Amino acid sequence: MTDRAASTPAEALRMLVEGNARFAADKRRTGRTDPERRSELAGSQAPFATVLGCSDSRVPFEHVFDAGIGDVFAIRNAGQIVDDVVLGSIEFAVVALGTPLVVVLRHTKCGAVAAARSGEPVPAPHLQALVDAITPSVERVRSTDPEIPQESIGAAHLEATLRAVLERSGAVSDAIAEGRLAVVGATYDLATGQVSIDTVVGDA
Repeated sequence: MTDRAASTPAEALRMLVEGNARFAADKRRTGRTDPERRSELAGSQAPFATVLGCSDSRVPFEHVFDAGIGDVFAIRNAGQIVDDVVLGSIEFAVVALGTPLVVVLRHTKCGAVAAARSGEPVPAPHLQALVDAITPSVERVRSTDPEIPQESIGAAHLEATLRAVLERSGAVSDAIAEGRLAVVGATYDLATGQVSIDTVVGDA
């Protein structure tokens, strides 16, 4: 049982949008985190939304959407990179937990995007792999704008991430086709605290 239940993708998206509006306006009412709530969730979970986003400490999902424990299934890594583990996590949320909404959330001034934009080598091989995953978006932007603005790269990378989820996961595509799921691409502004919805795939 969730603190703020949503049975449809549209309801889930509305709850996230309203929660973010409260957060940005500093009028949070904050979802439950009390001992009774923890006891309720000890045996099971049914989050109303799954959010894939960056590990950046300035973008804590539950705060950004004014949610409590048990409300949001969070998947985070630097630069919101999609790989098999991330896809498996999304599919777990969709198939096993029945979450009706998946949000791919980028944020402004992303350090991973900045590293990819610079083109400079980084001092650790696994970090380089992360940067390499964003490089195709750098090249895509460069082909139309030689100044390669960082936020344009971020937007292109968001689109690529969203596309990877939709194209690589049959479970996600099937749930969308059946009307059980919507997938949303969104941007969080570090300065204002506002989330803007960029893309909606599915009935939301």
